[in-house]
Amino acid sequence: MEIGHFIGIIIALAVLIGVGMYSANRVKNAADFDTGGGRGSVFMVSGLLLGSLIGGQCTIGTAQLSYTYGLSAVWFTMGAGLGSLVLCLIYVAPLRRRRDVTLLEVIRKEYGETAEYLGSILCSVGILVSIISNVVASSALMMALTGLNLWICAVLSVLLMCCYVVFGGAWGAEMGGMVKVILLLATSAVCLVLCFAKSGGPVALGGTLELHISDLFSRGAGKDLSNCMSAILGVLSTQTYAQAVWSAKNYHVAKKAALLGCLICIPVGFAGMVVGLYMRNVGLTAPSEAYPLFLMQNLPPVIGGIGLGALLITVVTGGGGLALGVSTIFIRDIAGRLAPKVNHGNTHIVAMRLCILGVLSFAGLVAVMIPGALINDLGFLSMGLRGTVVFIPLTLALFCRGRFRRGPVLASMVAGPAVMLFSNLVWSPVDPLLGSVAVCLFICMFGYKSREVDRL
Repeated sequence: MEIGHFIGIIIALAVLIGVGMYSANRVKNAADFDTGGGRGSVFMVSGLLLGSLIGGQCTIGTAQLSYTYGLSAVWFTMGAGLGSLVLCLIYVAPLRRRRDVTLLEVIRKEYGETAEYLGSILCSVGILVSIISNVVASSALMMALTGLNLWICAVLSVLLMCCYVVFGGAWGAEMGGMVKVILLLATSAVCLVLCFAKSGGPVALGGTLELHISDLFSRGAGKDLSNCMSAILGVLSTQTYAQAVWSAKNYHVAKKAALLGCLICIPVGFAGMVVGLYMRNVGLTAPSEAYPLFLMQNLPPVIGGIGLGALLITVVTGGGGLALGVSTIFIRDIAGRLAPKVNHGNTHIVAMRLCILGVLSFAGLVAVMIPGALINDLGFLSMGLRGTVVFIPLTLALFCRGRFRRGPVLASMVAGPAVMLFSNLVWSPVDPLLGSVAVCLFICMFGYKSREVDRL
């Protein structure tokens, strides 16, 4: 690290902190904190969406995975981008019509409070795993930059995430996400050009590493395609992305923001994969440090420092945005039901801020206990858990209102994640995610009410 690197990092972080402090002044009530008051423009809404969607998994995690396994690293960002596209084409309209604040509220109105409580707990566990992966990525980045020990880097990561979202809530997430997208797109473009220029082009890089199209499934076709499906279902089942849809000032803005999320997420992930492949070819680093060390070694110090700052902002905004989502679920769907005063006025804002602080502190504690974990594997697990809990009940509540009984739907919300976790612990001929989603749908079908029954 040279002084220029630190100058670049400070410039990037100063912009993020300034945006966080400015956004705090925009928060006048609970609606402003949770959804930005429903006044978001295309760029603001896409900032909230991409602030969480493009986190440590899409950048540092993808570079780590491609360094280790090659082309199969593409599946997380491919799934995240496709999930944003499906959100745009299919889910934005029914979500906007519901005018709720959380996905679990949608499920509660259709299947009762028990479904809401159960879904809130299970879904929060899934999101928490993803927050942990972002803290792991942020800590690895800070260790590469500073040489400090893991505990100190984890504490610094949590503090930065708190600055991002604790004060401004959705406003801070939207504006910080916009800053991140601009910096990260520029960084990704520079990295792609440098990687291909230094290796003689994409064909030469692939030839040096002896890459083939079959390497897209180097971890096994079933596992890689399942990981892609996990990311798609995770996007459709995560509170933060639904909050982005509800924060838009109208339906058309929400659709454009979701489409923009798809168009940005995939190329950013592709750049991370290429960086990991290049660094594997050079063979000079640990996998989790591939991306930051590439920026340090191949760019002028100040520019490289801004790129490092963009990476740091990426993992900070990813973890902070997800912490906002899980805190909204907990305060709105659990604490708010037990003590209604929590969801009103300044009490709600204080409760949300304390909850975000608690969630991030817990994630930091867990992150230091699993420093060697593959960041993207945690991301796939997180999105898979969210998908098995929420995806089928949410889809039925949005598109098949009044057609399914509560009991079987409630049973499916327990059976889905149980089947997924069990299948991951023992050998199974069926992919764990696909099997668990199939079980959820099969159980729900027992509660189907035909129109003939309604007429009787």
